[in-house]
Amino acid sequence: MKTNNAISMTPANANISVSLAHSRYGTPQPQVEIRYPRGTHYRVVRAALYALAAKLETATPAGDNWVVEVDAFGDEMGRVYLELVKADAAETKRGLELLRKVVG
Repeated sequence: MKTNNAISMTPANANISVSLAHSRYGTPQPQVEIRYPRGTHYRVVRAALYALAAKLETATPAGDNWVVEVDAFGDEMGRVYLELVKADAAETKRGLELLRKVVG
């Protein structure tokens, strides 16, 4: 099991995308989705998700109060998303900008 790629957050074999999802209530949720090839051990995926969540937590400015959440859904994929407090256009924009900055 390779874990060094997950921890460095630069997995060459993973597809990483930043997008705007919506909760079941319709509120915006900026997210990063990570998809690994079939056969990737779920611990590699979870390690990458938690490493990304930690980077987002430490990069979040003090004035932003969103919650960083991790959602592993399946052996090869998962997402890290922001549970916004105000969920207005400005907060959504700041959240997406932070995700893009951290993911690179």
